[in-house]
Amino acid sequence: MSEDWWQDFFSGPWLSVQREMWSQDATRVHADRIEQWFPEKAPGSSVLDVPCGEGRIALELTRRGWTVTGLDQSGELLADARDAAERQQLSVGWREGDMREIEDVEKFDAAVCWWGSFGYFDDAGDARFARSVARALRPGGAFVIDMNLVESLLPQWQSRGAWRVGEVWVVEERVLDLRTSRTEVEWTFLSSGQPAVSRHSSIRLYTFRELDALLKDAGFAAVDAYDQATGEPFAVGAGMRRVTVVARKE
Repeated sequence: MSEDWWQDFFSGPWLSVQREMWSQDATRVHADRIEQWFPEKAPGSSVLDVPCGEGRIALELTRRGWTVTGLDQSGELLADARDAAERQQLSVGWREGDMREIEDVEKFDAAVCWWGSFGYFDDAGDARFARSVARALRPGGAFVIDMNLVESLLPQWQSRGAWRVGEVWVVEERVLDLRTSRTEVEWTFLSSGQPAVSRHSSIRLYTFRELDALLKDAGFAAVDAYDQATGEPFAVGAGMRRVTVVARKE
């Protein structure tokens, strides 16, 4: 595991990739998938988006009537989020900070962790993050997580991948460390006329059983996994790589 890899990963060429990765149509689809697991919306219903990145999910949920707080450690991405909110005349509470140290207590009706952002830390750090979210949720609140599980990723594992976003080619060289159950990825960003830039990421890959235990230990009463494309309960062999995990607080 590379300690604190996330502190410099979300910078340089990655910013261009993240800014251009998703269309507005895709963001609306993601928000639809997220909202279906939230408690029923009432006036003032509040959501924590953590980490929020450039704010695309937070902004879309705000547009739909939720009161949203977005938290992220990247000042550059939060600057993008603030600019977008101003242009769109949307009011979002943006915060820069560590998602393992959310200070709020029973403030939010729901929380969302989207685009594979669970598993950044060691096991103790992931548990701190989960406890922090559980503490910040009101009774009955839901924590909606987009992620891969061992059971969803391994049947389709590929050790190498390449894709293009705008003018940037992204090349991934992936290794699954069986001793740590972490995906160690060497990323190379290629732009015309620019030197190649490399980054490393290290994300913990959980089985559903491991994640269920972690989230329940953190204070959640029920944990379920769903096929992200269909909303049906996740089943091995269903052909879906992404999973939505929903943890609910009593």
